[in-house]
Amino acid sequence: MITGVVLGAGIGKRMHSKVPKVLHKICGREMIFYAIDSVKDIVDSVVVVINESMSKELFEGFEVRVQKTPLGTGDALKVALTGIDTDLVLVTTGDNPLFEKEDILKFYNFFKETNSDISFISAEADDPTNLGRVLRSGDEFVKIVEEADATEEEKAIKEINTGVYLFKFSLLSKILEELSNNNAQGEYYLTDTLTIAKDKGYKVTVYKLPKKLPIYGVNNRFELSIAEKIIQEKILKKHMLNGVTIHNPETQKIDYFVEIENDTEILPGCVLEGKTKIESDCVVGPFAQIIDSHISKGSIVKQSIVMNSYVGENCSIGPFAYVRPENILVRNVKIGTFVEVKKSKFDEGAKVPHLSYIGDATVGKNVNIGAGTITCNFSGLEGNKKNPTLIEDDVFIGSHSTLVAPLVIRKGAYTAAGSVITQEVPEDSLAIARAQQVNKIGWVKRRKGQNG
Repeated sequence: MITGVVLGAGIGKRMHSKVPKVLHKICGREMIFYAIDSVKDIVDSVVVVINESMSKELFEGFEVRVQKTPLGTGDALKVALTGIDTDLVLVTTGDNPLFEKEDILKFYNFFKETNSDISFISAEADDPTNLGRVLRSGDEFVKIVEEADATEEEKAIKEINTGVYLFKFSLLSKILEELSNNNAQGEYYLTDTLTIAKDKGYKVTVYKLPKKLPIYGVNNRFELSIAEKIIQEKILKKHMLNGVTIHNPETQKIDYFVEIENDTEILPGCVLEGKTKIESDCVVGPFAQIIDSHISKGSIVKQSIVMNSYVGENCSIGPFAYVRPENILVRNVKIGTFVEVKKSKFDEGAKVPHLSYIGDATVGKNVNIGAGTITCNFSGLEGNKKNPTLIEDDVFIGSHSTLVAPLVIRKGAYTAAGSVITQEVPEDSLAIARAQQVNKIGWVKRRKGQNG
């Protein structure tokens, strides 16, 4: 039996953030989950170690242990293994998002083939600053020395500890009790278990990662950006190999959980976030932002923002539209240029072509809403209540209409341009609500004469 342990309790001072380091997101997903992914299919169970500022609910499906005081990686592993009975312990760190399952599997096979008691993954780093250095005597492992405790000669070593370990549990449980915090940081280093085991005659081996990564662990915002670039490239490649056309991939931001079906085209400069789903035959962009929304087959979203909304088949959004949360566009709906919609339902064939605000409304089939239309949905007399507007099928709303909610406009009705509609409009009626025009003949000449 193998137990996986993911260490995620570190504060991450170099991130300069109130957010715990491992909860910083890479492509819309907390970085610790990439580390979990690398081990979860190899082990029988996963234990995640977090600190008290983190929510256990975030790690549903995994066993969670809390390290109440930040006393180092050795202490964190003690916390993880309390009450655990297993054969092997596979340890990784939550700030290690670039390791993949294949890397860990090769490491596990190496551990078995060499009949090791303890093993860890090392790598050759171009810049080993702030990473533990691997000291050797010839090819034989001697110890790992942390940056804070390293001499200048040791700091020049390029081979580093990646923070991934395999232990025989029967040995590990004994050695953890012998750890000391007599070091520059005053912490219990997990790396010291290797030296203790070696001194006791146990077999400690090093698996040197055959491939080179640009970073080994994320310790600051710059390294976070490097990790995001690599993971983003993998996400883009996955979509393209699945039949999505992505123009200028280097200009796109597509989150981990985004789903895109084949024969959809993503034009330059798009941001697709959260749990967005885009069906086949859509065109998105250029410069569209879609967040936690469903875009159905054949729809177009260009130079617009869509948030937490459902867009049915063959709809058209934009350019420069703002689709705020909780909208439903049923089918063949047009939300056009400089239109803002919020918490509204638009039935099949409804059109809001330009320069309008529609909020808290139900819009029927084949409704046409003219330019400059506004739903006045806020009731200042009743707190923050938003009043509804109901527009039934086949209604034509004239340009620059102001619809004062609560309001019902019945099937087939028209509103005249420039009207302020405050009362229900009956079926097949024309509503006109505007002041009578008055022309003052000769007024301009008289005015000029007075100012003579």
